[in-house]
Amino acid sequence: MEIKIDDFIVPKYIAEEIIEYIEQTAMGRCKCMKWENIKALLRLAIANGRITKEQAKYIENKFGREKVLKQI
Repeated sequence: MEIKIDDFIVPKYIAEEIIEYIEQTAMGRCKCMKWENIKALLRLAIANGRITKEQAKYIENKFGREKVLKQI
Protein backbone atom coordinates (compact mmCIF):
# COMPACT_ATOMS: atom_id res chain seq x y z
CA MET A 1 0.00 0.00 0.00
CA GLU A 2 1.29 3.42 -0.94
CA ILE A 3 -0.38 6.78 -0.48
CA LYS A 4 -0.37 9.27 -3.34
CA ILE A 5 -0.01 12.87 -2.20
CA ASP A 6 -0.28 15.49 -4.92
CA ASP A 7 2.22 14.34 -7.53
CA PHE A 8 4.34 11.79 -5.70
CA ILE A 9 3.95 8.50 -3.90
CA VAL A 10 4.84 8.17 -0.23
CA PRO A 11 6.63 4.88 0.52
CA LYS A 12 4.55 2.43 2.56
CA TYR A 13 6.89 2.39 5.56
CA ILE A 14 6.67 6.18 5.90
CA ALA A 15 2.89 6.23 5.39
CA GLU A 16 2.39 3.64 8.14
CA GLU A 17 4.50 5.65 10.58
CA ILE A 18 2.62 8.86 9.75
CA ILE A 19 -0.72 7.13 10.34
CA GLU A 20 0.47 5.81 13.71
CA TYR A 21 1.84 9.26 14.60
CA ILE A 22 -1.50 10.92 13.79
CA GLU A 23 -3.40 8.31 15.81
CA GLN A 24 -1.12 8.78 18.82
CA THR A 25 -1.38 12.57 18.54
CA ALA A 26 -5.19 12.34 18.52
CA MET A 27 -5.08 10.25 21.71
CA GLY A 28 -2.74 12.73 23.40
CA ARG A 29 0.15 10.29 23.75
CA CYS A 30 3.83 11.20 23.56
CA LYS A 31 4.68 11.90 19.96
CA CYS A 32 8.15 13.46 19.87
CA MET A 33 10.04 10.20 19.38
CA LYS A 34 7.58 9.02 16.74
CA TRP A 35 8.11 12.23 14.77
CA GLU A 36 11.89 11.84 15.08
CA ASN A 37 11.53 8.33 13.62
CA ILE A 38 9.52 9.71 10.70
CA LYS A 39 12.15 12.36 10.01
CA ALA A 40 14.84 9.67 10.02
CA LEU A 41 12.79 7.58 7.57
CA LEU A 42 12.39 10.64 5.34
CA ARG A 43 16.16 11.16 5.31
CA LEU A 44 16.68 7.49 4.41
CA ALA A 45 14.11 7.74 1.62
CA ILE A 46 15.98 10.76 0.24
CA ALA A 47 19.29 8.89 0.41
CA ASN A 48 17.76 5.90 -1.38
CA GLY A 49 16.22 8.06 -4.09
CA ARG A 50 12.61 7.18 -3.17
CA ILE A 51 11.64 10.84 -2.62
CA THR A 52 13.25 14.24 -3.12
CA LYS A 53 14.15 16.78 -0.43
CA GLU A 54 11.23 18.93 -1.54
CA GLN A 55 8.82 16.01 -1.19
CA ALA A 56 10.19 15.20 2.27
CA LYS A 57 9.77 18.83 3.29
CA TYR A 58 6.18 18.77 2.00
CA ILE A 59 5.42 15.66 4.09
CA GLU A 60 7.03 17.24 7.13
CA ASN A 61 5.02 20.45 6.74
CA LYS A 62 1.76 18.65 5.96
CA PHE A 63 1.77 16.07 8.77
CA GLY A 64 4.22 17.32 11.39
CA ARG A 65 2.76 18.69 14.59
CA GLU A 66 6.15 19.23 16.17
CA LYS A 67 7.99 22.51 15.73
CA VAL A 68 10.32 22.26 12.75
CA LEU A 69 13.75 23.31 13.97
CA LYS A 70 15.89 22.73 10.92
CA GLN A 71 15.57 21.63 7.34
CA ILE A 72 16.22 18.06 6.23
